[in-house]
Amino acid sequence: MSNTSSSQAACDFEAVHTKFEAYTGNEPYLFVSYSHRDTAQVYPILDALSDRKYRIWYDESCETGNDFRDELRHRIEKCEAVVLFVSKSSMESPFCGMEIIVARENQKRLYPVYLDDAAVPPAFQMLLANTHHSTAENVERLIKAMVRDLPAVTMDRLTTDGAVLKKCEDNGKSIEVDEGITEISAEAFKGRRALHYIKLPESLESIGLESFRGCTNLKEMEIPDNTVRIGESAFRDCTDMKRLKIKNNCIKIGERAFENCSDLEDVQLPEGLTEIYGGVFNSCKSLKNIKLPEKLTILGESAFSDCIVLKEVAIPETVTKIDDLAFNGCISMTKLELSEGLKKIGKSAFKNCRALSKIELPSTVTSISNAPFRGCESLKSIKVAPKNKNYKSEPNKREGSDHVLFNKNKSVLIAYPASSREVQYDVPDSVTVISDWAFCECKKLNRITIPDSVKEIGEGAFCNCALLDEVEIPDSVSIIDDCAFRGCTNLEKVIVPSSVTELGWGLFDGCEANVTVYCEKGSAVWDYCVRNAIVTCDINDKDSE
Repeated sequence: MSNTSSSQAACDFEAVHTKFEAYTGNEPYLFVSYSHRDTAQVYPILDALSDRKYRIWYDESCETGNDFRDELRHRIEKCEAVVLFVSKSSMESPFCGMEIIVARENQKRLYPVYLDDAAVPPAFQMLLANTHHSTAENVERLIKAMVRDLPAVTMDRLTTDGAVLKKCEDNGKSIEVDEGITEISAEAFKGRRALHYIKLPESLESIGLESFRGCTNLKEMEIPDNTVRIGESAFRDCTDMKRLKIKNNCIKIGERAFENCSDLEDVQLPEGLTEIYGGVFNSCKSLKNIKLPEKLTILGESAFSDCIVLKEVAIPETVTKIDDLAFNGCISMTKLELSEGLKKIGKSAFKNCRALSKIELPSTVTSISNAPFRGCESLKSIKVAPKNKNYKSEPNKREGSDHVLFNKNKSVLIAYPASSREVQYDVPDSVTVISDWAFCECKKLNRITIPDSVKEIGEGAFCNCALLDEVEIPDSVSIIDDCAFRGCTNLEKVIVPSSVTELGWGLFDGCEANVTVYCEKGSAVWDYCVRNAIVTCDINDKDSE
């Protein structure tokens, strides 16, 4: 702000004051250039901008002299932009003239506001020619235009209520949250796409639900020592975040807290962390390595699902449960170390870990849910520690290194290694159930013998066995579940007895063009094939093949 005169009379022209004090901090601010004679018009506009959280420096003193000119220069050099109130008085003011020139010398953007029909001196016409400008005829419209056009970084971003940070008001690039704040409310920074860096205070205890979700340009995050809770989806979709450091050993991290942080490369978790909840690092597509905490006990559902470049994982001895889909879609994982102490492996826990070639299950495992290794197309061996009381593995008799996974008494065939080089497999006659997806992706398997001990064939049991050409189902089987032979593109002949009364959907999806189902006319299988336009042949017809 400048003075039109050094006399005290000029300063007393209007006894008007703003509701706020001029900003003196180090964050981006607006410099206001105006004439004291216009305070009655200028100050209400400044108050309205202050109400909208803008940081504003202006001068209401009547100082003169070189020291004061130096102060004005300094303030302009440090500001983000200059708001120039154009009037007859300001265009006659030597201070305003100096401020315009200094602003241009320092490449500061000018935002002129015309208070009257003042003629701009020729010396300033060029300087103001390419700037947006507004008039003060309609103050409400003026404020809307200024909020739209003024640099967002000059706005005081944070609305607080005591020790709670309730809302970030704009898209500032860099923010430092004041000490004393203990809680960041739900959605406080949600969608602030211009936010690159934020420093959280040591006093912070809680980060709310979706508080930083969609801050797509946030580069890194360090969670302070005193923070004990990170809410669900708190940093979800922060796609530019590369580095994460969490310090508090007792912290609880909500589900999907860092989901789809697709650039996240470096994660440092506290050693005392005991649980990683569902989806916390789901779809963190740049995460190559992760050191899991020494006291971790549970890996939640989809915790690292679709971490497509994650190569190696060592599960600590303290982990007792790996939940459903925990490492689903980790297509680059080549090494997985499971420690003694692990008890439960959830459904499809390692689904589509396509590069994984071997699995060694510890003696402590007591529960393995359906299809733990579905889609593990490179898997050659599944070995179980000899002392395990619930599960066992046996080498394929034809290929000694290719271990097949069973329950302890071999009544359930859980998983066959998809990358086995053997073209034929004889299911042991102890097996009563072929589990869901047990032979999925066994692309070299050409023939399989199913004994008459088997009662049930699970969902997707032979899915994508592309070379399988003929299967005979024994009379003992009563259930063939969904998609059992889906994608068996070379399948030509399937013999199904009338004992099969429960048939799932999509049994022969993808192989309808070649397959003929041999069954008894009028049986449940026959009716199923008729409904689904699958070629059938009456097994009792002596003229049939």
